[in-house]
Amino acid sequence: MRTGLLDGKLYRACEWITRLAYINLLWLFFTVLGLVILGIAPATVALFTIVRKWLLFHDHDVPVLKTFVLTYKNEFWRANRIGLLLMAAAYIFYIDLLYLAHVPIEWRFPFSVALLVIFIFYTVTLLYVFPIYVHYELRFWQYIKYAFLIGMANPLMTLVMLMSVGVLFVLLMYIPGLIPFFSISSLALVVMSGALRVFRKTEERLQVRKQGGW
Repeated sequence: MRTGLLDGKLYRACEWITRLAYINLLWLFFTVLGLVILGIAPATVALFTIVRKWLLFHDHDVPVLKTFVLTYKNEFWRANRIGLLLMAAAYIFYIDLLYLAHVPIEWRFPFSVALLVIFIFYTVTLLYVFPIYVHYELRFWQYIKYAFLIGMANPLMTLVMLMSVGVLFVLLMYIPGLIPFFSISSLALVVMSGALRVFRKTEERLQVRKQGGW
């Protein structure tokens, strides 16, 4: 019986490894298909959509290629609005870092602190924006707003997610051969898993408040 249980767990592990490698390759292909700049956001939305289905509904029989292609096409321009905004913000932050070397000494510390705060806010928003995008139907700016608010309102889980992403990053740096097969898909699995827990807790708190108001 133990052997059968072990075989079942091993089979599921191999199944997850195969699926993650497959959607990672799809992500790479469709990112390149969109000339990277225009492909990265819709490909990421398509990937998170599939990972969400796997985690939320245990729908392991989802038609991966069909779902990926349809989501990529349907969300192409809408996802790119968010993607290009995030890229522009990252570019501005990079320019500010370069400018830091030319800031007068007396202003360098407060300027560095301000950049650190902005970087934390940006990272939290980036962490949640795609999970929120595939989980809720909102207006454009609400995705950015709620990604930041939900992330800051759940600091412990946000920290756990960031630490998990950090561990994953270190692992991939030590074993770079895994990057083409598991980099973005593993990241999506870690982030989406944590985000779904946060969403459930947030919805439960809102439900309790609503009932209390009645």
